[in-house]
Amino acid sequence: MRARLNARAGTCLLAMVLGVWGGGAWAGAPGGRTVVTLAFDDGIEEQRQVLDMLSASGLKATFFIISGRVGQTGYMNLDDLRRLAAAGHDIGGHTLQHSELAVLTPEKQRQEICEDRLRLLSWGFSPTALAFPFGSNDAVVNQTAAACGYNAARDVRGLVDTCGSCPTAETIPPLDPYEIRTPATVTRDDGLKQLQSWVTSAEAAGGGWVVVVFHFVAPDCTKRTYCVKPDVLREFMGWLSQRAPMGTEVRTMQDILGGAARPAVHPVSQPPTATLKNPSLEDDANGDGVPDCWQLGPAHGGAVRAERSAEAHSGAWSYRLERVEASGGAASLQVLRDDGTCAPAVTPGSGSRVSVWYRSSTPLHLEAAVKGADGMWKVWNRGPSLPPAEAWTEASWELPIALPADAFELSVGVALEGVGWALVDDFGLADATAPAARLVLDAPTGGEDFVVGQDVEVRWSTLGEVRTLDVAYSTETSASWVPVATSVENTGHLIWRVPDVPSQEALLRVASAEDETVSGTSAPFRILPGAPQQPGIVEPPPEEQPPEEIRGDGQVNGESGGCGGCEGAGTGQLFLAVAGGLIALSRSRARKRQRKE
Repeated sequence: MRARLNARAGTCLLAMVLGVWGGGAWAGAPGGRTVVTLAFDDGIEEQRQVLDMLSASGLKATFFIISGRVGQTGYMNLDDLRRLAAAGHDIGGHTLQHSELAVLTPEKQRQEICEDRLRLLSWGFSPTALAFPFGSNDAVVNQTAAACGYNAARDVRGLVDTCGSCPTAETIPPLDPYEIRTPATVTRDDGLKQLQSWVTSAEAAGGGWVVVVFHFVAPDCTKRTYCVKPDVLREFMGWLSQRAPMGTEVRTMQDILGGAARPAVHPVSQPPTATLKNPSLEDDANGDGVPDCWQLGPAHGGAVRAERSAEAHSGAWSYRLERVEASGGAASLQVLRDDGTCAPAVTPGSGSRVSVWYRSSTPLHLEAAVKGADGMWKVWNRGPSLPPAEAWTEASWELPIALPADAFELSVGVALEGVGWALVDDFGLADATAPAARLVLDAPTGGEDFVVGQDVEVRWSTLGEVRTLDVAYSTETSASWVPVATSVENTGHLIWRVPDVPSQEALLRVASAEDETVSGTSAPFRILPGAPQQPGIVEPPPEEQPPEEIRGDGQVNGESGGCGGCEGAGTGQLFLAVAGGLIALSRSRARKRQRKE
């Protein structure tokens, strides 16, 4: 027991050092609340039908993907995963090739876990949780999951039906975020009543978190042990959707764990460089369809296509981006925002000049993000719109502001602004002279959802002398700007009332009233329909409200299996454990741990 507790404490310490416990909206919620997560493992093609079921029931789920099998026979392809992400579902990792991790060498473990997450990030997803294949893990595996950038990891046991003394639900936050406990994996022998009993048992025992793990979804489960029939799954989802008034809700892993996606971590790290790697987009060593050391933009919405193209400016390959829906997210290609293997190191306060060769049918722009002292990436600035071009054209952007004081690495890229396509090739990055004055828009940061009529705080930072400012917004990706305020005093913030102009790609800009080249522009955010009100400036509140308590998201670990840490539990956890044991013993058949096919 002491060894298990020591291992758990060691992983917890690692969590605090890495700072991955970001705080989910549900972490630390009051007792009596039951939260259910629907988890679908492997990314097999039978799970395509689940999207329609989830849409019909209004529920969200988490899909744990074996990235090395995406697009292979029997598995979903990248377009399927993008549709899931666009619908608001969570994408997590399930290793590169579904290997039994605990029996691998540390080097092989790192390859399976780090490379898996690296691919998901390069496709534009934001994986924060890992699911161990076969539930094969130990303290070393858990720590490797943390070192590869995951905020949490999920087991396939530890709750009711997996041991006689197991509790009925995981705690919120979890007892061990690198060994999140679940009931037994759903099998063909589990009908609707069994699925419901896992939830009602947790409700009766005082609430908690129940992760229900599915694999195959098929009308005939006779040849599949880990299988649920579509009618059973559909009825279970409908039943869950009606339990919110009772205090039971369905949330994704990310909803509960919280925390931003950390930078990519390579299986074998390399020394940092001050130059772009693979700037001509020629190399794709892992064959994932994205050039090495590059990544696609966020896959949060819209139909976006991206692929290598033999129509190159130089060498053998360029990259083709296409946006086929105006309402969706922008198609973009960026330097991989990683731990320093790919993203070039930069000097705070210095200037940079970015360039690219392109052909396109729609306007596009260059953009930049920086990684700060906290190790996290944030969208930083974007260049002016570049016009469509039939022939290969070189465009450059001298960043209008020097790199922030806490910037250690830089990611640059290109993004389409409208429906159409673009071919990009031969990126460049060079030093440039930083201007004496600069503005950085700190909020909005991009990616937010604002509602018409909502009051939004706009904040910016200033270096040098900028006395008065013009503030404007755009709902047409900078094609035109609508004034919010002109020649206002540079106080560093104002409150903007969101106008009645719904948009999937709205922007805010602050610019010097004397020199508009000194400006800062947000990354795109969304304006959602709401009660229409007159846009304008609203004075900020006289006193800043105290921030809400940050709630858990976490990390730690111990040995796998059993109660997963029942020893040393408090009274509430002991109650859950006893209740779980009684329920498990009362069942007509004893369930044994089964290994997934």
